[in-house]
Amino acid sequence: MSEGSFHESVVAADRWSKVLALVVAIGVFLAVRELIGDVQFSSIVAATAGIGTRLYVPYHASVRVPEPDRRPLRDHPTAGNYHHGAAGLALVAASAVAVGSFGLGHGFVTAVGVGVISGSVAYLLCASALPTA
Repeated sequence: MSEGSFHESVVAADRWSKVLALVVAIGVFLAVRELIGDVQFSSIVAATAGIGTRLYVPYHASVRVPEPDRRPLRDHPTAGNYHHGAAGLALVAASAVAVGSFGLGHGFVTAVGVGVISGSVAYLLCASALPTA
């Protein structure tokens, strides 16, 4: 994000979200690998949780900026036109539900499918409930 167009707290959150997303991805990978034992599944879930974290942190910082100073995240040329907060929370929720499903004994494909469906539902719910930033 460019320095001049967005509030400094959003720019700082964007920078820190990269580090936090990496930490979340590594932590989730290690935890799920220990819990489940499947490295491929752990990789998918960790990447999904990390990407969700990366999307949500700048959104959260943007929402905290006072309304007159706020610039929508979708105005950034590389951000995309979707609800960043809802997408971030939905990806983290999808990861958690997929781990739960796999942990309950469902197969790899079923757990990933349940995660995708729950993530889609979570996105729709969060997009209607969360403020746009």
